Amino acid sequence: MRGRLLLAVALCALLVSGAGAQSVLGEEVPYIRTPQAVVDAMLDLAEVGVDDFLIDLGSGDGRIVIAAAKERGARGFGVELNPRLVEASNEAARKAGVGDRAQFFARDLFDTDIREATVLTMYLLPEVNLQLRPRLLAQLRPGTRVVSHDWDMGEWQPDAKAVLDGLAKPVMPTKASTAYLWIVPARVAGSWRLQLEGAGAEEALELEFTQRFQEISGVARRARGRTLLQSAHLRGPEIRFAVIDETRRPSAPLHFFGRVFGDTMEGTSGSGRPWRAERRPR
Repeated sequence: MRGRLLLAVALCALLVSGAGAQSVLGEEVPYIRTPQAVVDAMLDLAEVGVDDFLIDLGSGDGRIVIAAAKERGARGFGVELNPRLVEASNEAARKAGVGDRAQFFARDLFDTDIREATVLTMYLLPEVNLQLRPRLLAQLRPGTRVVSHDWDMGEWQPDAKAVLDGLAKPVMPTKASTAYLWIVPARVAGSWRLQLEGAGAEEALELEFTQRFQEISGVARRARGRTLLQSAHLRGPEIRFAVIDETRRPSAPLHFFGRVFGDTMEGTSGSGRPWRAERRPR
């Protein structure tokens, strides 16, 4: 608690001194430069490449978007409320030769359309991350990578993180930075009917998935007997799980690997047979 109070006091002092800020629901997020080593770590963690479109919320001096465009061949834009920072960022992008692929706008992050992003980066306050979380899950496509500097997403556990030591920052009590990565999961909660290619209707599986962010579990049933579902795993739109038919001996698991497309899933089983599942109406 004492650490949080010290941090809040330091942030307020920074705001009073005239640093750029992003308005968020009546509060402000201070502009603090992200060390270049952290920028590189964030881009590495998200595996940013030429096919990516990166959106930076609270882009400050524009260094994340510019680095993604110049060093990784990506496209994207940043949003920042301070018009002087926006102007300076656009000028820096032009000088770096990436003005056509890295642009900056004076805009509130909550008014920004983020649906085009394949990668979304941010260095905001923890409360702002939590306010953004429902919007990220609802609007970003499954598989989109979200990277945050220093602050996590509460109960939404990161898929990966990188810790960099020895980086002094003006308002932080530690000399370390953490980059967190989340991969937006597909929505799989609910009932599904799965059919293996070439199998009869009696072989169809009824699946019931429960979901908490990217963590999933479930049960499986078959008309002619009980089955077990285990090892369910979700990473973006990619899903895998195993089903054990308890009516057969030996009861070796049948593995399923696939991809979620809204209300359908498609893939192949461990034996190479194609399968397809459709979500049941609620």
